[in-house]
Amino acid sequence: MERGYRADIDGLRAIAVGLVVLFHLRIGGFEAGFAGVDIFFVVSGYLIAGHILRDIAARRFSFAAFYLRRARRILPALIATIMLSLLAGWLYLAPEFLRQLAKEATHGLLSISNIQYWREADQYFAPSADQLALLHLWSLSVEAQFYLVSPLVLVLLSRTRHVFSAIALTGLLSLLAGLIWLPHDPEAVFFLTPFRVFEFVLGALAIPLEGRLAASSAGRMIAAAAGYVLLIGSLFAIGRFQAAGGIAALPPCLATAAIIAANRPMRLLANPAVLAVGRSSYSLYLVHWPVIFFARFIFGAAAETLGGIAAQLAAMAVLTAVQFVTIEQPLRRLHLAKWKQAAGFAAVIVACVAITYGSFRADGVIERMPADRLALLKLQSFGLEACATRTDRDCAFGDINGSPSLELTGDSFVQQYVAALDAPLKARALAGHTSTVSGCPVLIGVTLPGPRERQCAEYRDRELERVKQSPANVVVIGQAWQIYVEVSRVRDGLTPAAALAEHVAATIRFLDRPGRRFLVIGAQVRPLGCSFDRLRMLPGPLWHRPPKPCEPLSKTSAVADGGAIDRSLAEALARYANVMLLRPSEVYCDENCPVVQGRVWLFQDAGHFTVAGAERMGERASAIIAKLLSGE
Repeated sequence: MERGYRADIDGLRAIAVGLVVLFHLRIGGFEAGFAGVDIFFVVSGYLIAGHILRDIAARRFSFAAFYLRRARRILPALIATIMLSLLAGWLYLAPEFLRQLAKEATHGLLSISNIQYWREADQYFAPSADQLALLHLWSLSVEAQFYLVSPLVLVLLSRTRHVFSAIALTGLLSLLAGLIWLPHDPEAVFFLTPFRVFEFVLGALAIPLEGRLAASSAGRMIAAAAGYVLLIGSLFAIGRFQAAGGIAALPPCLATAAIIAANRPMRLLANPAVLAVGRSSYSLYLVHWPVIFFARFIFGAAAETLGGIAAQLAAMAVLTAVQFVTIEQPLRRLHLAKWKQAAGFAAVIVACVAITYGSFRADGVIERMPADRLALLKLQSFGLEACATRTDRDCAFGDINGSPSLELTGDSFVQQYVAALDAPLKARALAGHTSTVSGCPVLIGVTLPGPRERQCAEYRDRELERVKQSPANVVVIGQAWQIYVEVSRVRDGLTPAAALAEHVAATIRFLDRPGRRFLVIGAQVRPLGCSFDRLRMLPGPLWHRPPKPCEPLSKTSAVADGGAIDRSLAEALARYANVMLLRPSEVYCDENCPVVQGRVWLFQDAGHFTVAGAERMGERASAIIAKLLSGE
């Protein structure tokens, strides 16, 4: 298992990082960029298993030496990238997104980014990939977790007579677990280390295969050729479906293992330029995504032109070279006592986590914002920005010292009306309250299929009982009707919209009592043809190019989108004298429904108002709101 310099491995690293970079730059034909991560995992499995098993065989293996060597290899460049990214975020990002970046940075420093992204993947308002400046750290967290566990596992397995058979069994169990769990939680299979173990194992299994092929030049040539053909073929055949993980990751992983075992580098991949990319692939991988993220944030569509892409590649090359020469390589050869190295790394990580977590706890440090940008930021925030006090799901608004008079219940489609109702409540010394969960219907008889079904059902039951017992005499109900109409139980020949309206009526009957009044907010105005870039819609401390404003939505389109629901709600609620219906398309829109007014966005996405949009709605619905609150 002794080895010297392996040009083929640096060639594979160059392929891997090239695939990832070109995929993230959205270069056509490189939709299989996920395979780059698979190649890295196989290479790591081969190198780490080989190193540990050689040291065990020579009776010189040391856990402390192994972990310090990994720390010197990984941590300096990782810490530098994370903290420089946080600095860029401090200068450019709105508080909401600096807070998100600070959370990412904290998890990245602790090598648990993959767990963070898995846990947040199914959240209703989860950021998209383009809004996560350190998303690429998920794979480095997987590797770090593999490094943490693999020495102990290999030490234990090395005591058996068939160490590679035991390793192979471990990989098989990992692959089978992924195949079984993929239909239930594809994000877990993609992000979590146990489902990726088989990729590292394939790298480890290249070790005995390499030994068998060593004496056969023809065998090595066939293995190398088969590996390259399979690798290239899998990139074309699998494409973006690599993202599914599991069985889709097998072809590039098997190909990489075959190429490593053959130990026969292609001439094309052994030229100095390719090998230089391979040797610095770790630094390049680290810097590439923050460069792309901030280029797109600052310059918008210009970053995706040919010139913009060339500039990003140049920036990556410069940052990679600087980091590789000044940080990665020197600190990799650090010559200090082991305890000093361990103490130094621990102290630096603790200090950096204090900074990143502090920025997270400070809600993105809003004090960074100039006054004019802060005013615009508040207008373009979500409706809950108007909350006087907010803890987890609970929000108090209006005159919080007044009598509890109004309950706002539903999902995020009613949360946005906090900003619309705040001023009318304050004017009457009344207090409002809401406790909602985004993406969960709060309607009797309606459940949302999927992984959150139980969570949403439990929340619905608690929330309905809470509102029923509330002293408030006014209840405002709003939901994502256009979404929930698809999951309402159709019965007795009713249309889906009519069936949903009956669920609303049943909910009102459950919550009703003498003296209580209801306002049901109908189908939301939805500018579905608009492309929203919330990251760039919100101003930060320094200038960035704002997204292109969207054209207004025609009132005809808005009415057509929600007309069936509004008509069914009107029919179902007509029997209740204490229930009013507000139709957003009739109130919010004139001839058209504005999406942007001046520099201010009135929608944050295709279904939710900003504070400015909610305030417009509140002003235009002032007569309805006044009648609701007065009870006249």
